[in-house]
Amino acid sequence: MKFRETIQEDLDFVRANPFEGAIKNYPYLEAPTENCVTIIFEDKIVGVGGVNVLWKGVGEVWLMLTANCKKEGLYGIIALSAIKDKMEELIESNNLWRAQATTRTDFPQAIKMIEFFGFERE
Repeated sequence: MKFRETIQEDLDFVRANPFEGAIKNYPYLEAPTENCVTIIFEDKIVGVGGVNVLWKGVGEVWLMLTANCKKEGLYGIIALSAIKDKMEELIESNNLWRAQATTRTDFPQAIKMIEFFGFERE
């Protein structure tokens, strides 16, 4: 698993090849200039994510995955563990005491994933 700074083409690729089809309908997004990484496995983009700092000490974590991440088993565990480690690194480097994430309540895979990352339902 490799991580690199996100460029606009990465975000456009995720939108064109989403894990979950609703992303194709999202409004056009510009790639953030900081706290944003592209996740690459076996030379394929599996997602883009980052942290938006809302105010000092508080930020929102976000993640958009591609269809390339749909592999099951050990691959999924390795990928999620690497993404979790990178997310924690971004939270720590921004000195956040609170990190939050939002997901749809009708998307059980996303709920399971953010709970794996340590988030709790509020």
